[in-house]
Amino acid sequence: MSETQGWSDLTSQQKKSGLAAWLGWMFDGLDMHIYTLVALPFVAQLMRLAPADPAVAQHGALINGAFLVGWALGGAFFGRIGDLLGRSRTLCLTILTYALFTGLSAASTEWWHLMVFRFLSALGVGGEWAVGASLLSETWPKRWRPWIAATLQTAVNVGVLLACAAGWLMRSVVDPRWIFLVGVLPALLVLWIRRAVPEPEEWHAARLRVEKPPGIGDLFRGPVAPVTWLVMGVCAVSLSAHWTFMYWQQAYIRNLPELAT
Repeated sequence: MSETQGWSDLTSQQKKSGLAAWLGWMFDGLDMHIYTLVALPFVAQLMRLAPADPAVAQHGALINGAFLVGWALGGAFFGRIGDLLGRSRTLCLTILTYALFTGLSAASTEWWHLMVFRFLSALGVGGEWAVGASLLSETWPKRWRPWIAATLQTAVNVGVLLACAAGWLMRSVVDPRWIFLVGVLPALLVLWIRRAVPEPEEWHAARLRVEKPPGIGDLFRGPVAPVTWLVMGVCAVSLSAHWTFMYWQQAYIRNLPELAT
């Protein structure tokens, strides 16, 4: 692919691929953080306990932990599916996965139902990032990739703000479960992606060159292995800090004396 010099030189496919990945990651942020807004009251409701009961915080943390495990596994699973089916198709599957199971979280009647739904939705969340990043790396020119990767990261923060806006708009709703229905909205994005975002030419070319795509185990062998372990370490540290703040700060705020009354 030839290098381009400016925004006007980018093709329509490149711009649409960038927008699709950005919107997918934005809705990731929305569906990721909806739970943190209602974790304590909703888990307490499911466990038929007071929100201040220590068991509520413990089980709420277990649910969030299951989400993070699903996020990691989803990146590996859908990353492999993306190699086999294509980036655009798999991007649609990931968005449908996290939208469907975020919405189904509203149907939970036991705390472990919510844990299962959050785990399954996280498979799509983790997969969307993996597939979206691959889509960008295979369609955008090399000199643009650091910038588009940084821009892509802004999307999740916009999604967090949308989740906060949804929480504010639904603050008068008595039952906290209904906020999860907001997470179904990203499914509408799939209609546009399937029509407007084709599979990258680089992916088609790679499929013709290679009879069998590399497996996940190849990431941990040869010269690629050090990079794999380094990236995993950096992500583990940074994401642990992020989720420690995003989850527990809600519990802290709710227990402030001026808000607990």
